[in-house]
Amino acid sequence: MERIRFGIIGSGYMAKMHSLALRNIGAFLWPSLPRIEMVRMADIVGEAAREGAERWGWADHTTDWKRVTRADDIDVVIVITPNDSHALYAIDAFEHGKHVFCEKPLANTVEAAERMALAAKKSGKVNIVNFSYRTWPGVEFARQLIADGELGELLHFEGHFFQDYAAEPALPFGWRFDKNVAGGGAFGDIGSHIMDIACALMGPVEAISARSRRLHERRPVGDASGRAVSVDDLTDSLVQFASGAIGSVHASWAATGFKSDLAFTVVGTKGSVQFSWERNNELHFFTNADDKTTAGFRRIMLGGIHPEAAPFWYAQGQGLGYGEAFVITARRAIEAVIRNNTEAKPSFEEALHVARVIEAAYRSIESEQWAAIPATSAFQNVARPHVDGAAQLAKVAG
Repeated sequence: MERIRFGIIGSGYMAKMHSLALRNIGAFLWPSLPRIEMVRMADIVGEAAREGAERWGWADHTTDWKRVTRADDIDVVIVITPNDSHALYAIDAFEHGKHVFCEKPLANTVEAAERMALAAKKSGKVNIVNFSYRTWPGVEFARQLIADGELGELLHFEGHFFQDYAAEPALPFGWRFDKNVAGGGAFGDIGSHIMDIACALMGPVEAISARSRRLHERRPVGDASGRAVSVDDLTDSLVQFASGAIGSVHASWAATGFKSDLAFTVVGTKGSVQFSWERNNELHFFTNADDKTTAGFRRIMLGGIHPEAAPFWYAQGQGLGYGEAFVITARRAIEAVIRNNTEAKPSFEEALHVARVIEAAYRSIESEQWAAIPATSAFQNVARPHVDGAAQLAKVAG
């Protein structure tokens, strides 16, 4: 394969991250990668499409999204629009022979997510969801330790994603505060990331009990009265995994003092791991195999010897960041297209399960009871971490 041609729908903040990843990935993985062509950016606002394309290096721009999903000169469609439009663009792209790389969460409703997963399966095309935190070296290394049996039987997961940008009452109203568009608030948005990690490490969730709070009932929209908020600012949940393990998953975008604290602890019969995104170049690991006189959590500094990190700064402790996370997920998408690997992860099927768990959490909040989640074939092979890196991609492409 000599080239892979990308189109993107949406020109907002995520366009910056995806565009920089595509522009840089060739250098990181040189010389094994096919030529990456950033063909066209679409946005319903013409000026936004033009400015985004010029700034981030897209060759063309348009207000007609079908010039991306149906264009003969595009192989892969990236969808970064608000959640209520993901299904429209992704399904149309699949029906016109495109691979799809979609932002999380998969959709604003379970019904839409189900249609997307079905369309992906019928299409025989690559389908990747940008759960970028899950693919991070620290999280992948935790999954490798689990796969190698270092933790023994998994007993408990505790995870949260706390940010504080929405703690300020003066923050203007945006689409994420509208349930009809977003599908949910903090738990559906940033909570989908930590729930995805929970499932990737522990296996699927079979039941959930949740409670939530809305801290700000209205947000300003240029006038004194503002607009009513219809989503949660804070949600706590208890989860029962299909494996028998138990845990808790929490999310808030109004947690004062927490800037981007995605964190988790996994406890097993033989050991434990801890991770926090705010110290994302570290993983903390405890094993019962250590002598009891010196046993304790050890700090592992991440570097090129760990999963997914080899293409970047090889020495441990030199540091990777948010931008590299998008390069990793872009590499997974590209690798899957080269192989025509429709089972690549994070997949639409996995994202559908996460959507069902989030929806069940909101049902639990309404009923004040535990809510069951349908059984799934997703996340059944959590003991097999993703090991493909620069070397594997070079082998495939070469």
